[in-house]
Amino acid sequence: MTAQSQVSTSNMSYQPIADMSFQGLHWIEASAGTGKTFTLSSLMVRIFLGAYLPNQVIATTFTRAAAAELKSRVRARLIETLRYFEGCQSLTEREIQAKIAVEQDPLFIKVLTDYAQRVGFAQERLKLVIDQLDGLFVGTLDSFSQKLLREFSFESGKIERADITDDAQSYTQQLIHDVLREWIQAQPQPVVNYLLMSQQLKSVENFIPLVNDTLNFASATMVEVQSPNLKIDAFEKHLSYLAQINEQDIEKLSEYYLEDGQYFDLINKKAFSKGKFTKIFRESLPQVISSLKVYGKESFFSQSIQKNILEVQSIFLDSKGNYRETIFKKCDQSVVDGFYNDQLTKILYELVNAKLDLESQLKAYSTYVSYYLSSEVKKRLPQVLQQKSETTFAQQIRTLSEALQGEQGRRFAQFVQARYPLILVDEFQDTNQDQDDMLARIWRDVQRYHQGCMIMVGDPKQAIYGFRGGDMLTYNKARLDVLAKQGRQYSLKYNHRSVQKLVQVVDALFQRQQDFGEQVYYQPVEAGTRPHPALVDAQGENHVPLRWLLLEDKKNEAQQVAWKIRDLINQGIQQQLYVADDPPQFMGANDIAVLSKNHDGLDKVQFELERLGILVNRPSKRSVFESQVAKDVGALLTAMMHPFDEAKVRRALLSRLLAIDLKQLLELEKQANGLSQFMADFDDIRDMWINKGFLSAWQYALNLFKVWKNLVAYQSRDNERTVVNLRHLTELLSQHSEQFQGAQKLYHWYLKQLHLPAEREWELERKLSNATGVQLMTIHQSKGLEFKIVFLLGADKDFKEMNKTLNFSTLEQINPTTGQSELQRIVAVNDANLLDPAVIEQHNERAEAEQHRLWYVALTRASHRVYALLQDQEYKSNTALAFWRGQAGNLFEHPASGNEVLLTEKPIRLQPAQQQEIIQLQALAFPEQRFYPRSKTSFSALAQHLSRKEAMDALAVLSEKVGSADDEINHPVLEDVELSQPLAWIKRQFPMGTTAGTFLHEIFEHIDFQDSGDWGLEIHRRFKNDSPLLWQELLGKYQNEFGQDDETQLVLWMQAWLADVLETPLHAGFQLKQLKVDEHLAEFPFYLSLSDHVLAIKRIQALFQEYGIDLLDLNEANSARYLTGSIDLVYFDGQRYHIADYKSNFLGADQQSYNHDAIQLNMSHASYWLQAGLYLVALHRYLKVNLLDYDIEEHLGQASYLYLRGMNGQPDQGVLSWRASPEFILRLDAILGYFAEDTSTENHVGKTSELSEISHS
Repeated sequence: MTAQSQVSTSNMSYQPIADMSFQGLHWIEASAGTGKTFTLSSLMVRIFLGAYLPNQVIATTFTRAAAAELKSRVRARLIETLRYFEGCQSLTEREIQAKIAVEQDPLFIKVLTDYAQRVGFAQERLKLVIDQLDGLFVGTLDSFSQKLLREFSFESGKIERADITDDAQSYTQQLIHDVLREWIQAQPQPVVNYLLMSQQLKSVENFIPLVNDTLNFASATMVEVQSPNLKIDAFEKHLSYLAQINEQDIEKLSEYYLEDGQYFDLINKKAFSKGKFTKIFRESLPQVISSLKVYGKESFFSQSIQKNILEVQSIFLDSKGNYRETIFKKCDQSVVDGFYNDQLTKILYELVNAKLDLESQLKAYSTYVSYYLSSEVKKRLPQVLQQKSETTFAQQIRTLSEALQGEQGRRFAQFVQARYPLILVDEFQDTNQDQDDMLARIWRDVQRYHQGCMIMVGDPKQAIYGFRGGDMLTYNKARLDVLAKQGRQYSLKYNHRSVQKLVQVVDALFQRQQDFGEQVYYQPVEAGTRPHPALVDAQGENHVPLRWLLLEDKKNEAQQVAWKIRDLINQGIQQQLYVADDPPQFMGANDIAVLSKNHDGLDKVQFELERLGILVNRPSKRSVFESQVAKDVGALLTAMMHPFDEAKVRRALLSRLLAIDLKQLLELEKQANGLSQFMADFDDIRDMWINKGFLSAWQYALNLFKVWKNLVAYQSRDNERTVVNLRHLTELLSQHSEQFQGAQKLYHWYLKQLHLPAEREWELERKLSNATGVQLMTIHQSKGLEFKIVFLLGADKDFKEMNKTLNFSTLEQINPTTGQSELQRIVAVNDANLLDPAVIEQHNERAEAEQHRLWYVALTRASHRVYALLQDQEYKSNTALAFWRGQAGNLFEHPASGNEVLLTEKPIRLQPAQQQEIIQLQALAFPEQRFYPRSKTSFSALAQHLSRKEAMDALAVLSEKVGSADDEINHPVLEDVELSQPLAWIKRQFPMGTTAGTFLHEIFEHIDFQDSGDWGLEIHRRFKNDSPLLWQELLGKYQNEFGQDDETQLVLWMQAWLADVLETPLHAGFQLKQLKVDEHLAEFPFYLSLSDHVLAIKRIQALFQEYGIDLLDLNEANSARYLTGSIDLVYFDGQRYHIADYKSNFLGADQQSYNHDAIQLNMSHASYWLQAGLYLVALHRYLKVNLLDYDIEEHLGQASYLYLRGMNGQPDQGVLSWRASPEFILRLDAILGYFAEDTSTENHVGKTSELSEISHS
């Protein structure tokens, strides 16, 4: 171990849960199996018990699945801690100290110690945090960068919105095509001809891996390649000389090449096997010359004579391409000179030289083309994406990094850190340079890092994603940066995954060679205290957990693994191999995993296992669009789009979805109406698609043609796969139908996916319900997983780098900011002829170091036993696990490590003693009557009584997001009408619609009613950040009417409008401007539980009618068990709690359009009376639960509807306040009822703690 690594442990803590203080920089290294997620979730509890709330914290990790898991674990840990404190509530101080003394959980020890005197506070704090946990962002760094650019678009200066594209790969491919075509067109024709003839000009597909690797390391410096010049004169001259050679010229050398020739025996036969030298002159050379004479120079590159050319070339070059000194044995020099001075020999020699020189030039051209394509695509891709208003996650990170540059970038970073003072970055070893640059500028700035907290968590030994842009150089530089800024280091050294013996033997193995390369050093680990049930076999508990299986023939690896697995399963069936749990868990196929570096080895093992009848569970890497059912779906969509095209209809009918075979189709076409009925059906489905949306049409088609029944009409092994894939495709089509509006766009999107399937996470085939058996996966796929028994294929196999497109090296440079020397990543096109040997060596060392880390991951997946498959009988290998196991004479020895005996014959197949009784399932007929899941509804959904009457009870199956102003209805604008009392220009011309209404809602949500100083800034910021199109529309109206552009005047008018609203009396002269910040709540959310019966809409209408209010017909929402909504404003006027609802409805351009009668009419038309009633019931239920001595007559106030355009500061203008009688509220409350299972008041309304404080302000 180096001195540097020794120094790094001097300031090390091994108990981050107890020792961490949440300020400054923190660096956690967590080896495999050391309880990292447990530690992070525990730290989160401490963070939230301290100074930070969930909406101030960011947590990022490598994948979406890991993010979901982390958030779930955080929530569970919070609840667990809350329950723990509840159990301590009644304890005395002495009892608490006694409890701490015996506690094992490090989090509980720490928090109970810290809050021993404040148990009640800790409980309330945890309740608040759990209630607000949805505000915690846990996601990938990619999704976080997207969040930042959208949330801080004004501050970042990146206001334009761009969607993440699904087509980045196709854009890249198209760019490669376009750039390559441009380059070819700019070259002299001879260059193009020779590149094509020599096959050095490759297809677009050949360049994709190289370009993708370049894009993954976009921030790295790429070594420039100069454009070469092709010199072909010498080659063509010597080629023409050879074409002039005739048979007599060749025969002049017959004494050398004929077996009875005078000098034939002097030729070195080691260089030329029997008859080969003769064949060169009698067959190979004449064929080359003949071809040149007939077909010209192009034939010299023809595959048909390449073998002949190589044989001729072998006169001068050996098999390695090096020049021979001579082809003669020891003999008289005149004999040698006679051969080499012959005219033909000289021509051949010069031609070989010219050919080698030409090949070198053409290789240089190929390298240059690779460099040029990579550089140009890297430069042009952002422009292409910008033109299409799209981006990629990688491009988005670079955009964010650019936004953080300079003085504006510094201010932007301050905004972000102030909003999110604490960030936790998990899997930091997989972070690329662009991502770390972004993080460093925000949270590791030399002047601000101490103002917040940054926690970086990773394991450099598990950095195995170099092909995605992960770079150990980035990790090491970040670590040094943290240490330079007095960052605190932590290490998790207790392995909780594996049994003690396995931990000890693996630790001993890795300690034999602690330097993994790239400044990564192994730190010893110990077995954790968590109890592990032992793996018991005939030899005892956890007997030899690390086993080496040396093959006699490497070709038998897959068979030996399959046999060994069959033997282990048999031992489990015989109850001789089990985990000693309660009850014992006998070993089965589900407990075993086979890991390999590549898929080839897994394919062979899968074949052998299936031959033995052993179930196999293997993650799919196939796109669902590659399946046959995807093509059938494409055919069905095509028939729907072209219902009168007979060929397309026939293809759809012959698909598995409609299950009509060729014989049935021929019979069908003999009938008079033939395909006409199907054509009519497809035409109806197309109309439904266009008018009612994709999902309605698709579900109708599936039911009409009985597709689900057709798919499983016959027994087949792929039935479930087909059904799952069809459901998956249906889901994808439904999701993208929202993005691609219109049938044509969605149809063409689907065809594009069929043509270019990829391996994007969302399109990979999903796991089947019966996915049990031996798990087969690559080592990369296994990262983060755990298995009881693991087989490792090729554990001493030689390492050979695949798909080597770029060379990676480093260069030491002076950082202009710090003045210190630091390493920078350098990439270059991989061409050994152009690269320095030291640079090549650097690349090889980097590749070998990643291989060491890959095998570390592989060996740390098992909890109980590992089988490592070896091939090297002589023990010379120094790769894979042999890097640590050692070579002959120095092999690893340990009591828990041993050699496994090979099986010499196939084990018999044992059957489990107890066969489960097979239960015959009878499918019930599909119900004709609709059935409803328990779901939620809203006022906006209930009130869709006009244009969406057809969508009756749509919320039974759909969850709909309702915006703040989705329920607003505007009257048409009447031109040329004389106005007696016109509204102010801003109120009259402010845009109509949901977007405009939501904008006004958000303004009132965020301003201080009593302090107008920041109103202008808030208005301007909201326009620029959230509603740029709204701002452009308003500005356009101003320019059209006044002939000038004056943004300042518009903002002033908006401020005056806000003042009018806040000064208008509502009830008993009360004005909103009287409210302090802590006397009201904006956007108060609630979930109102309903009766566990059909919602009684008719009874609700009758109740309103009884009190003189007529409601129009409403949706019935039969399935709804919750009613959700958000009240614009809840406030306390000193006596009662009231609600207010903002309406931006345009009722007319005259002030009279907003008097009491006009508003009352509009409220009836829009069913706002129902909304007001529901909101008052929600507030009543909340106050009843949370307000001591609540009295409905004394505490429940009015509902005020504020028609913002009509409010001018005068009474009864733009305002209608309604004081519903207590009897009415109580009766409406009873009709709505309560959901039988809902006994928790927390589900009724949100912001529990905040509202209860209003009355105490």
